[in-house]
Amino acid sequence: MGGGNTAESDTYLNRTTDGHSFKISNDFFANKKNIFGFVVGANLRETNDSTLYSATSKLYRNDNLIEDSYADIKNRFGFNGLSANLNYTRIFKEGHEITLNADYFYYDLGNNSNQLNRYLNNAGEEIKDPFNFRINSSQFINIRSVKADYEQNIKKSGKIEAGLKWAMSTTDNNLLREEKSGPVWLPNTDQSTIFYYTENISAAYISIANQFSPKFNVKGGVRAEWTHAKGEWITADTVTTKSYLDLFPTLFVGYNPNQKIRLGLSYTLRIQRPNFEQLNPQRFYIDVNTSALGNPNIEPQYGHQMSLTLGLGKHFNFGLNSQFINKAIIQTPSLDTQTGEKLMTWDNFGELNMMGVNAAITELPVSKWLMFNGNFYLANVTTSFEEYSKSKIFAQGNFNSTFLLPKDTKIEFTGFFSTGIPYGYFDIKPRYEFSLGVKKGLLKNKGNIALLISDIFGTNVNRVSLQDEIFKDYQFESKYRSMRATLTFSYRFGQSKATRQRRVGNVDETSRVNSGN
Repeated sequence: MGGGNTAESDTYLNRTTDGHSFKISNDFFANKKNIFGFVVGANLRETNDSTLYSATSKLYRNDNLIEDSYADIKNRFGFNGLSANLNYTRIFKEGHEITLNADYFYYDLGNNSNQLNRYLNNAGEEIKDPFNFRINSSQFINIRSVKADYEQNIKKSGKIEAGLKWAMSTTDNNLLREEKSGPVWLPNTDQSTIFYYTENISAAYISIANQFSPKFNVKGGVRAEWTHAKGEWITADTVTTKSYLDLFPTLFVGYNPNQKIRLGLSYTLRIQRPNFEQLNPQRFYIDVNTSALGNPNIEPQYGHQMSLTLGLGKHFNFGLNSQFINKAIIQTPSLDTQTGEKLMTWDNFGELNMMGVNAAITELPVSKWLMFNGNFYLANVTTSFEEYSKSKIFAQGNFNSTFLLPKDTKIEFTGFFSTGIPYGYFDIKPRYEFSLGVKKGLLKNKGNIALLISDIFGTNVNRVSLQDEIFKDYQFESKYRSMRATLTFSYRFGQSKATRQRRVGNVDETSRVNSGN
């Protein structure tokens, strides 16, 4: 830390979560050509954090301890979501149809935090009065969407798909921070915020595919999106507006010289908009002296993805892949060298690029009672911003072994691993996990009972480090209760045969809502 100052902090939180969810859907067949449907769902969850024992933060100056602080932290996070979808499909004839969707999503996210800090010197004496603050924040999100998807076969070997979409997202964010002075709680107006955000997206797409011969096929398309967004930071008397038009082309070329060899070449341009919490200029505390801050000026990140693939037989696939991301949305760290408080602000970092190879095994029947799936990826990862640059070789893999037992019983053993990877100014450390599950069919396979034991060795730990001119050695480790057992029962009512899949109840904007984990 600059000025000869260093800081050490440790926070251990005990987290418990209670959650309930349900989903109801049904299709009504007026006749063979007209299908009406609905999907209704809810997700209700509450998470509570508390320090197992006081969180500590030590501040050194020239290797001498000048402040030793202790904090008791209590957090409560609420996540309540409701969703509704109405849909209609008109089938003109086989391969010629249109589907209409109307969706509405409502989210109520709440956060209540209380933190009491005490400050001691090297001799264990209080050097200033205890500091107690509390935060009460609320976030209400409404998402409305209507869209139409059309598809039609062209002659015997072609197909055209087209669609229109409109989506509006509104968020109402209110955070009140209060600090205790004697017996009285006083508001901190500098860190209390009121922020409104409205976003409208209008989109249209078209794609055309054609099988020119049994060996050669092509699919290409383009999607246009016009976005208008407005952020009103009431407490800072600041208004941010954005309007932009984007075009996203896609192209795939496939060539199969024979039944055992498949070649493919693809390119796509994708957009990832910041989630609603990243846009919200409210301060959320991660630990005793680390907080995250949103930024209403964040721009979307754009990714160019290219791949060359080779398939051999039914079970083996190989590929050369590259991904080039511009304006990557990553947290930027900063530090108050006097207080030791760390601030992680969401911003557009720069570039995040990957070039690598992958190999995959799909549904390989090792024996009559064992099925295997696996994937391995090896890449060179480079992250850069202005004069800053860092590269590293990255490896990632996962597998799934399914043991087929008598009486409709299956045992699954799964696992994954990933090595360290540079991510903006941070280094994400390696992690891995193994899980075991048992599933049995009941009631003529209309019902299923399943037991899943996740992270059976307790190895899934998120660890991040940061080293630069200011943060000489910053280590962050988060281990949630990934080691757990889940017992589920499911039963399928109605007809047992699979029904046709329709594009219903899926809105991209819902993925931008922070689930609160």
